[in-house]
Amino acid sequence: MNTTSAEVHASEAAAAHPAGFRLGLSKRLAVRGTVIAAVVLAAGFAVPYIVLDRFYISMLFDGLVLAMLALSIGFLARHLGLISLGHTAFYGGAAYFVGMAVTHWGWSPLMAALFGLAGGTALALLMGLLVVRSSGMGFLMLTLALGQALYQLSIQRIAIPYTGAFDGLQITFSGDATFLGLSVAQMMNGALFWPVVWTALVLSTFALWAVGRSTFGTVLEGIRENEERMRFSGFNTYWPRVLAFTISGVVASLAGVFFALNAAYVSPEVLSFLKAGDALIAAIVGGLGLLLGPVLGALLYIVAQSRFNESGNLHLYTGIALIVVLMFLPGGILGGLSSLRRRLARRGTREDTK
Repeated sequence: MNTTSAEVHASEAAAAHPAGFRLGLSKRLAVRGTVIAAVVLAAGFAVPYIVLDRFYISMLFDGLVLAMLALSIGFLARHLGLISLGHTAFYGGAAYFVGMAVTHWGWSPLMAALFGLAGGTALALLMGLLVVRSSGMGFLMLTLALGQALYQLSIQRIAIPYTGAFDGLQITFSGDATFLGLSVAQMMNGALFWPVVWTALVLSTFALWAVGRSTFGTVLEGIRENEERMRFSGFNTYWPRVLAFTISGVVASLAGVFFALNAAYVSPEVLSFLKAGDALIAAIVGGLGLLLGPVLGALLYIVAQSRFNESGNLHLYTGIALIVVLMFLPGGILGGLSSLRRRLARRGTREDTK
Protein backbone atom coordinates (compact mmCIF):
# COMPACT_ATOMS: atom_id res chain seq x y z
CA MET A 1 0.00 0.00 0.00
CA ASN A 2 1.49 3.32 -1.08
CA THR A 3 1.76 6.18 1.38
CA THR A 4 0.93 9.64 0.07
CA SER A 5 2.63 12.81 1.27
CA ALA A 6 -0.60 13.87 2.98
CA GLU A 7 -0.65 10.63 4.95
CA VAL A 8 3.01 11.04 5.93
CA HIS A 9 2.45 14.59 7.16
CA ALA A 10 -0.72 13.57 8.93
CA SER A 11 1.08 10.69 10.64
CA GLU A 12 3.77 13.09 11.82
CA ALA A 13 1.02 15.37 13.12
CA ALA A 14 -0.53 12.41 14.88
CA ALA A 15 2.70 11.70 16.69
CA ALA A 16 2.92 15.29 17.87
CA HIS A 17 -0.78 15.88 18.46
CA PRO A 18 -2.66 12.55 18.92
CA ALA A 19 -6.05 14.26 19.18
CA GLY A 20 -5.56 15.79 15.73
CA PHE A 21 -7.40 19.00 16.57
CA ARG A 22 -4.58 21.44 17.35
CA LEU A 23 -4.10 24.07 14.66
CA GLY A 24 -0.60 25.19 13.77
CA LEU A 25 0.56 27.62 11.08
CA SER A 26 4.10 28.88 10.54
CA LYS A 27 4.62 32.57 11.27
CA ARG A 28 6.09 33.26 7.83
CA LEU A 29 3.18 31.63 6.04
CA ALA A 30 0.64 33.37 8.27
CA VAL A 31 2.21 36.78 7.62
CA ARG A 32 2.29 36.20 3.86
CA GLY A 33 -1.32 35.09 3.82
CA THR A 34 -2.38 38.05 5.94
CA VAL A 35 -0.64 40.53 3.64
CA ILE A 36 -2.20 39.02 0.53
CA ALA A 37 -5.65 39.03 2.15
CA ALA A 38 -5.24 42.68 3.18
CA VAL A 39 -4.24 43.69 -0.37
CA VAL A 40 -7.17 41.80 -1.91
CA LEU A 41 -9.53 43.28 0.66
CA ALA A 42 -8.39 46.83 -0.10
CA ALA A 43 -8.57 46.26 -3.86
CA GLY A 44 -12.12 44.93 -3.62
CA PHE A 45 -13.35 48.08 -1.92
CA ALA A 46 -12.74 49.92 -5.20
CA VAL A 47 -15.24 47.82 -7.17
CA PRO A 48 -18.35 49.97 -6.42
CA TYR A 49 -16.41 53.03 -7.64
CA ILE A 50 -15.43 51.27 -10.87
CA VAL A 51 -18.70 49.47 -11.65
CA LEU A 52 -21.16 52.36 -11.54
CA ASP A 53 -24.12 50.69 -13.25
CA ARG A 54 -26.56 49.59 -10.54
CA PHE A 55 -27.59 46.45 -12.46
CA TYR A 56 -24.03 45.16 -12.80
CA ILE A 57 -23.03 45.94 -9.23
CA SER A 58 -26.15 44.14 -8.00
CA MET A 59 -25.23 41.19 -10.19
CA LEU A 60 -21.69 41.12 -8.79
CA PHE A 61 -23.11 41.41 -5.27
CA ASP A 62 -25.18 38.28 -5.92
CA GLY A 63 -21.93 36.69 -7.08
CA LEU A 64 -20.32 37.42 -3.71
CA VAL A 65 -23.14 35.71 -1.85
CA LEU A 66 -23.04 32.69 -4.17
CA ALA A 67 -19.24 32.65 -3.82
CA MET A 68 -19.52 32.13 -0.06
CA LEU A 69 -21.91 29.23 -0.57
CA ALA A 70 -19.71 27.69 -3.27
CA LEU A 71 -16.61 28.26 -1.10
CA SER A 72 -18.15 26.22 1.71
CA ILE A 73 -18.85 23.33 -0.67
CA GLY A 74 -15.37 23.56 -2.19
CA PHE A 75 -13.74 23.40 1.25
CA LEU A 76 -15.27 19.98 1.93
CA ALA A 77 -14.50 18.69 -1.55
CA ARG A 78 -10.88 19.83 -1.42
CA HIS A 79 -9.96 18.61 2.05
CA LEU A 80 -12.21 15.57 2.52
CA GLY A 81 -13.23 14.63 -1.02
CA LEU A 82 -16.90 15.03 -0.06
CA ILE A 83 -19.47 16.64 -2.37
CA SER A 84 -22.48 18.13 -0.58
CA LEU A 85 -25.86 19.04 -2.03
CA GLY A 86 -27.27 19.92 1.37
CA HIS A 87 -25.51 23.19 2.18
CA THR A 88 -28.59 25.09 1.11
CA ALA A 89 -30.07 23.87 4.41
CA PHE A 90 -27.65 26.14 6.28
CA TYR A 91 -27.84 28.91 3.70
CA GLY A 92 -31.62 28.94 3.57
CA GLY A 93 -32.04 28.08 7.24
CA ALA A 94 -29.91 31.07 8.28
CA ALA A 95 -31.90 33.32 5.92
CA TYR A 96 -35.20 32.15 7.42
CA PHE A 97 -33.89 32.59 10.96
CA VAL A 98 -32.98 36.19 10.14
CA GLY A 99 -36.41 36.81 8.61
CA MET A 100 -38.32 35.31 11.51
CA ALA A 101 -36.23 37.12 14.14
CA VAL A 102 -36.81 40.51 12.48
CA THR A 103 -40.40 40.12 11.32
CA HIS A 104 -41.98 38.02 14.07
CA TRP A 105 -39.89 38.91 17.10
CA GLY A 106 -38.89 42.49 16.31
CA TRP A 107 -35.16 41.93 16.71
CA SER A 108 -32.59 44.36 15.34
CA PRO A 109 -30.84 43.35 12.08
CA LEU A 110 -27.54 42.75 13.90
CA MET A 111 -29.07 40.48 16.55
CA ALA A 112 -31.08 38.68 13.87
CA ALA A 113 -27.93 38.19 11.80
CA LEU A 114 -26.10 36.66 14.76
CA PHE A 115 -29.09 34.45 15.46
CA GLY A 116 -29.24 33.36 11.82
CA LEU A 117 -25.53 32.53 11.81
CA ALA A 118 -25.85 30.55 15.05
CA GLY A 119 -28.95 28.74 13.79
CA GLY A 120 -27.35 27.80 10.47
CA THR A 121 -24.22 26.59 12.28
CA ALA A 122 -26.34 24.46 14.62
CA LEU A 123 -28.05 22.88 11.60
CA ALA A 124 -24.62 22.16 10.09
CA LEU A 125 -23.45 20.50 13.30
CA LEU A 126 -26.59 18.35 13.54
CA MET A 127 -26.39 17.30 9.90
CA GLY A 128 -22.67 16.65 10.20
CA LEU A 129 -23.20 14.30 13.14
CA LEU A 130 -25.55 12.27 10.94
CA VAL A 131 -23.82 12.19 7.56
CA VAL A 132 -20.02 12.37 7.91
CA ARG A 133 -19.63 8.63 8.45
CA SER A 134 -20.69 8.24 4.81
CA SER A 135 -18.61 9.01 1.75
CA GLY A 136 -18.96 9.27 -2.00
CA MET A 137 -22.43 8.91 -3.43
CA GLY A 138 -23.89 7.99 -0.05
CA PHE A 139 -22.74 11.28 1.46
CA LEU A 140 -24.02 13.28 -1.50
CA MET A 141 -27.46 11.67 -1.37
CA LEU A 142 -27.76 11.98 2.41
CA THR A 143 -26.99 15.70 2.33
CA LEU A 144 -29.43 16.15 -0.54
CA ALA A 145 -32.15 14.22 1.30
CA LEU A 146 -31.75 16.19 4.54
CA GLY A 147 -31.62 19.49 2.67
CA GLN A 148 -34.79 18.66 0.77
CA ALA A 149 -36.46 17.54 4.01
CA LEU A 150 -35.94 21.07 5.34
CA TYR A 151 -37.34 22.46 2.09
CA GLN A 152 -40.46 20.34 2.45
CA LEU A 153 -40.82 21.43 6.07
CA SER A 154 -40.72 25.10 5.03
CA ILE A 155 -43.70 24.70 2.69
CA GLN A 156 -45.98 22.73 5.01
CA ARG A 157 -49.25 24.28 6.16
CA ILE A 158 -48.06 24.28 9.76
CA ALA A 159 -45.05 26.41 8.74
CA ILE A 160 -47.08 29.14 7.00
CA PRO A 161 -47.12 31.52 10.03
CA TYR A 162 -43.33 31.34 10.19
CA THR A 163 -42.07 30.88 6.61
CA GLY A 164 -45.03 31.93 4.48
CA ALA A 165 -44.68 28.61 2.60
CA PHE A 166 -44.69 29.20 -1.18
CA ASP A 167 -45.54 32.88 -0.70
CA GLY A 168 -42.26 33.38 1.13
CA LEU A 169 -41.43 35.59 4.07
CA GLN A 170 -41.28 39.35 3.56
CA ILE A 171 -38.81 40.72 6.09
CA THR A 172 -40.25 43.82 7.76
CA PHE A 173 -37.59 46.00 9.36
CA SER A 174 -38.43 48.77 11.79
CA GLY A 175 -38.12 52.29 10.43
CA ASP A 176 -34.89 53.10 12.28
CA ALA A 177 -33.25 49.67 11.88
CA THR A 178 -29.54 49.65 11.02
CA PHE A 179 -26.90 47.00 10.44
CA LEU A 180 -23.30 48.03 11.13
CA GLY A 181 -24.31 51.64 10.48
CA LEU A 182 -26.23 50.89 7.29
CA SER A 183 -29.93 51.67 6.98
CA VAL A 184 -32.41 49.22 5.46
CA ALA A 185 -32.29 51.06 2.11
CA GLN A 186 -28.50 50.91 2.12
CA MET A 187 -28.50 47.17 2.90
CA MET A 188 -30.72 46.62 -0.14
CA ASN A 189 -28.31 48.61 -2.32
CA GLY A 190 -25.59 46.28 -3.60
CA ALA A 191 -23.03 49.08 -4.02
CA LEU A 192 -23.44 50.34 -0.45
CA PHE A 193 -23.64 46.88 1.13
CA TRP A 194 -20.68 45.66 -0.94
CA PRO A 195 -17.87 46.55 1.55
CA VAL A 196 -19.51 44.52 4.33
CA VAL A 197 -20.08 41.41 2.24
CA TRP A 198 -16.73 41.71 0.47
CA THR A 199 -14.99 41.86 3.84
CA ALA A 200 -16.90 38.79 5.01
CA LEU A 201 -15.96 36.87 1.84
CA VAL A 202 -12.26 37.75 2.11
CA LEU A 203 -12.12 36.91 5.81
CA SER A 204 -13.98 33.63 5.22
CA THR A 205 -11.57 32.72 2.43
CA PHE A 206 -8.59 33.61 4.61
CA ALA A 207 -9.97 31.56 7.52
CA LEU A 208 -10.52 28.50 5.32
CA TRP A 209 -7.03 28.93 3.86
CA ALA A 210 -5.55 29.06 7.37
CA VAL A 211 -7.45 25.93 8.38
CA GLY A 212 -6.37 24.13 5.22
CA ARG A 213 -2.68 25.02 5.71
CA SER A 214 -2.70 24.13 9.40
CA THR A 215 -2.05 20.83 11.12
CA PHE A 216 -5.77 20.24 11.18
CA GLY A 217 -5.96 20.71 7.41
CA THR A 218 -3.20 18.14 6.97
CA VAL A 219 -5.16 15.75 9.15
CA LEU A 220 -8.21 16.23 6.94
CA GLU A 221 -6.19 15.50 3.81
CA GLY A 222 -4.81 12.37 5.42
CA ILE A 223 -8.37 11.23 6.17
CA ARG A 224 -9.32 11.99 2.57
CA GLU A 225 -6.45 9.93 1.18
CA ASN A 226 -6.74 6.93 3.50
CA GLU A 227 -9.08 7.04 6.47
CA GLU A 228 -8.20 3.52 7.59
CA ARG A 229 -4.50 4.35 7.80
CA MET A 230 -5.33 7.48 9.79
CA ARG A 231 -7.27 5.42 12.31
CA PHE A 232 -4.30 3.07 12.61
CA SER A 233 -2.16 6.16 13.28
CA GLY A 234 -4.22 6.93 16.36
CA PHE A 235 -6.83 9.32 15.02
CA ASN A 236 -10.52 9.36 15.73
CA THR A 237 -11.46 10.38 12.18
CA TYR A 238 -15.12 11.03 12.97
CA TRP A 239 -14.76 14.27 14.92
CA PRO A 240 -12.37 15.99 12.50
CA ARG A 241 -14.89 15.29 9.73
CA VAL A 242 -17.71 16.70 11.88
CA LEU A 243 -15.68 19.81 12.65
CA ALA A 244 -14.77 20.36 8.99
CA PHE A 245 -18.42 19.96 7.97
CA THR A 246 -19.49 22.46 10.63
CA ILE A 247 -16.84 24.99 9.58
CA SER A 248 -18.10 24.82 6.01
CA GLY A 249 -21.64 25.23 7.32
CA VAL A 250 -20.64 28.47 9.10
CA VAL A 251 -19.58 30.00 5.77
CA ALA A 252 -22.76 28.83 4.04
CA SER A 253 -24.84 30.28 6.91
CA LEU A 254 -23.04 33.61 6.60
CA ALA A 255 -24.01 33.73 2.93
CA GLY A 256 -27.64 33.12 3.88
CA VAL A 257 -27.57 35.93 6.44
CA PHE A 258 -26.32 38.46 3.89
CA PHE A 259 -28.82 37.27 1.31
CA ALA A 260 -31.72 37.85 3.71
CA LEU A 261 -30.51 41.29 4.77
CA ASN A 262 -30.04 42.41 1.18
CA ALA A 263 -33.18 40.91 -0.35
CA ALA A 264 -35.49 41.55 2.65
CA TYR A 265 -37.37 38.49 1.41
CA VAL A 266 -36.89 34.75 1.83
CA SER A 267 -38.67 32.07 -0.18
CA PRO A 268 -38.38 28.26 -0.24
CA GLU A 269 -36.12 28.62 -3.29
CA VAL A 270 -33.18 29.28 -0.94
CA LEU A 271 -33.56 25.71 0.29
CA SER A 272 -34.18 24.14 -3.10
CA PHE A 273 -32.16 21.67 -5.11
CA LEU A 274 -31.73 24.31 -7.83
CA LYS A 275 -29.86 26.62 -5.45
CA ALA A 276 -27.66 23.71 -4.37
CA GLY A 277 -27.00 22.92 -8.01
CA ASP A 278 -26.05 26.54 -8.76
CA ALA A 279 -23.46 26.54 -5.99
CA LEU A 280 -22.02 23.16 -6.97
CA ILE A 281 -21.81 24.08 -10.66
CA ALA A 282 -20.08 27.35 -9.76
CA ALA A 283 -17.54 25.47 -7.63
CA ILE A 284 -16.89 22.91 -10.37
CA VAL A 285 -16.47 25.55 -13.07
CA GLY A 286 -14.00 27.54 -10.99
CA GLY A 287 -12.16 24.48 -9.72
CA LEU A 288 -12.84 22.40 -6.61
CA GLY A 289 -9.18 21.62 -6.07
CA LEU A 290 -8.13 25.22 -5.41
CA LEU A 291 -9.28 27.58 -2.69
CA LEU A 292 -10.20 30.45 -5.02
CA GLY A 293 -11.81 28.21 -7.62
CA PRO A 294 -15.35 28.37 -6.18
CA VAL A 295 -15.08 32.16 -5.75
CA LEU A 296 -14.07 32.72 -9.38
CA GLY A 297 -16.64 30.17 -10.54
CA ALA A 298 -19.45 31.88 -8.64
CA LEU A 299 -18.69 35.30 -10.10
CA LEU A 300 -18.44 33.89 -13.63
CA TYR A 301 -21.58 31.82 -13.12
CA ILE A 302 -23.66 34.84 -12.12
CA VAL A 303 -22.42 36.87 -15.09
CA ALA A 304 -22.97 33.94 -17.48
CA GLN A 305 -26.48 33.37 -16.14
CA SER A 306 -27.32 36.98 -16.88
CA ARG A 307 -26.11 36.59 -20.46
CA PHE A 308 -27.65 33.16 -21.04
CA ASN A 309 -31.00 34.28 -19.66
CA GLU A 310 -31.33 36.97 -22.33
CA SER A 311 -31.82 34.28 -24.98
CA GLY A 312 -34.44 32.36 -22.99
CA ASN A 313 -32.25 29.23 -23.05
CA LEU A 314 -30.59 29.60 -19.68
CA HIS A 315 -30.51 25.93 -18.69
CA LEU A 316 -29.48 24.76 -22.17
CA TYR A 317 -26.46 27.05 -22.31
CA THR A 318 -25.58 26.37 -18.67
CA GLY A 319 -25.55 22.63 -19.39
CA ILE A 320 -23.40 23.07 -22.49
CA ALA A 321 -20.92 25.26 -20.60
CA LEU A 322 -20.69 22.68 -17.78
CA ILE A 323 -20.09 19.86 -20.28
CA VAL A 324 -17.31 21.85 -21.95
CA VAL A 325 -15.62 22.51 -18.61
CA LEU A 326 -15.88 18.88 -17.48
CA MET A 327 -14.52 17.57 -20.79
CA PHE A 328 -11.69 20.01 -21.43
CA LEU A 329 -11.00 21.49 -17.97
CA PRO A 330 -11.79 18.67 -15.51
CA GLY A 331 -10.05 20.61 -12.75
CA GLY A 332 -12.08 23.74 -13.46
CA ILE A 333 -10.79 27.01 -14.87
CA LEU A 334 -8.19 27.63 -12.18
CA GLY A 335 -7.25 23.94 -12.15
CA GLY A 336 -6.68 24.06 -15.91
CA LEU A 337 -4.54 27.18 -15.63
CA SER A 338 -2.54 25.61 -12.82
CA SER A 339 -1.93 22.45 -14.89
CA LEU A 340 -0.85 24.58 -17.87
CA ARG A 341 1.58 26.51 -15.68
CA ARG A 342 3.11 23.28 -14.37
CA ARG A 343 3.50 21.87 -17.90
CA LEU A 344 5.20 25.04 -19.09
CA ALA A 345 7.50 24.97 -16.06
CA ARG A 346 8.47 21.34 -16.73
CA ARG A 347 9.07 22.12 -20.40
CA GLY A 348 11.29 25.05 -19.42
CA THR A 349 13.21 22.84 -17.00
CA ARG A 350 13.81 20.19 -19.70
CA GLU A 351 15.04 22.81 -22.14
CA ASP A 352 17.43 24.22 -19.54
CA THR A 353 18.95 20.78 -18.95
CA LYS A 354 19.64 20.18 -22.63
